[in-house]
Amino acid sequence: MRYFRDYPWGLQVLLFGLMFFTLLSGVGGIVPVILTKSTGFALEQLAHISPASPPAMIHVAVIMQGILNFSMFLLPAFLFAYLSTPRPAEYLGFRAPGKSIQLLLVVLIMIGATPVFQVIEGLISKINFGAAIKAEQEANDNTMNAFLNITSFATFVKVFLIMAIIPAFGEEMLFRGVLLRFVKQRSRNMVLPVLFTATLFSLSHTNIYGFVSIFLAGVLLAVIYNITGSLWCSIVAHLSFNGLQVILVYMSNFNSPVKSYLSQSFISPYYVIAGAIVFGISFYLLLKNKTPLLANWSDNFTPEELALIEQQRNEN
Repeated sequence: MRYFRDYPWGLQVLLFGLMFFTLLSGVGGIVPVILTKSTGFALEQLAHISPASPPAMIHVAVIMQGILNFSMFLLPAFLFAYLSTPRPAEYLGFRAPGKSIQLLLVVLIMIGATPVFQVIEGLISKINFGAAIKAEQEANDNTMNAFLNITSFATFVKVFLIMAIIPAFGEEMLFRGVLLRFVKQRSRNMVLPVLFTATLFSLSHTNIYGFVSIFLAGVLLAVIYNITGSLWCSIVAHLSFNGLQVILVYMSNFNSPVKSYLSQSFISPYYVIAGAIVFGISFYLLLKNKTPLLANWSDNFTPEELALIEQQRNEN
């Protein structure tokens, strides 16, 4: 079998692009049709849900979102890695964390960063971008609020899977596992790969007011991957960031302080300061316990394979 890694860089990028858009257009075209035919809900209804929408409609929209996330992020990254190398898990960065404490530290880092990101998004929401942008953002917020309308433990499990687990795996495999590697192969350092993939990461979320916060989260996730050398760490960090919101929403059903916190129109400075302290200490400790990516981490072949290839060329 000839792997994609044997092809030039440009052809690999083209093959990945073709695979990505084929899967996205195929699944994105078929799944909505199946769901609308089987449930009776129109696609326009599923695309513009709100907390006031019927629970059955919200359920279908959440399922559709999960399938689209799977096909847009996780599936193309996995297939491309599988077709690119005999070591797809290693290609994607699925190495054990260099130190077990790294997993705890990345969780604390994302918990600490969350209030800061929320404040940034809140400040940007005060800017007047025009009526069209405001309407688009309101539609996005309505959809998110509908997805997070969690009234039972069964709903919590479903939402946690679709809004936290699938994005954590899929988006990290795509943005940090595949795209970061592609850009690094044409960069001398990690600055451009981190900024480029963070920009794409933020654009993929179509959250105008949250663009800067999501961009910073993308930078942070790429930095975590870089200084730990393990995609597991960025996955756990990503899962913590997404999952925390889902957990808090579920807890607000039976916890008054949490409900009060979520209902606030602004984040208390005390939460922001506490978050910044937790972030700073945890990030410092992560740097002290770093096990960074190897210098040749983005190469398509190991040094041993390159030596064998050179030997075979000399023999021929």
